[in-house]
Amino acid sequence: MFKRGEISTEVDRGPFFFSLAAFIGSAVAAALLFVRGGGDGLAVFGGVLLAIVAIAACAVLFAMVTDRAYISEGKLHMSYLFKKASVSFEEIGRISYKDDVYTVYGQSRNVIGTINAKLTGVGRVISELDRKGVRFE
Repeated sequence: MFKRGEISTEVDRGPFFFSLAAFIGSAVAAALLFVRGGGDGLAVFGGVLLAIVAIAACAVLFAMVTDRAYISEGKLHMSYLFKKASVSFEEIGRISYKDDVYTVYGQSRNVIGTINAKLTGVGRVISELDRKGVRFE
């Protein structure tokens, strides 16, 4: 789901639909409590709590959708939240793995970007990078 190409990470369906249901359900319930609660203190309190859950679920959804890595036209593209990076295979100096994160370094040893190792399909991306001769540590 939400693949960018043939060699790409993707969003898992289960957590995505669970977060989507949590967002929609809590937003609707919060709106109903605010509109039909009649100014009751318990209804307002419940509405505020459900609004917080809706905001958190929305943040989780946004993070899930923007966390990706894919290979296209001889380049590795990485994205997480508002940070995006693209690098050709020749410009990659090395890739290190630590704490479930692949860190991509350039030839000048600067950090170009990161790839979450728990993403679905990350194995295909890493295998393609290894096949292209990228050095791993």
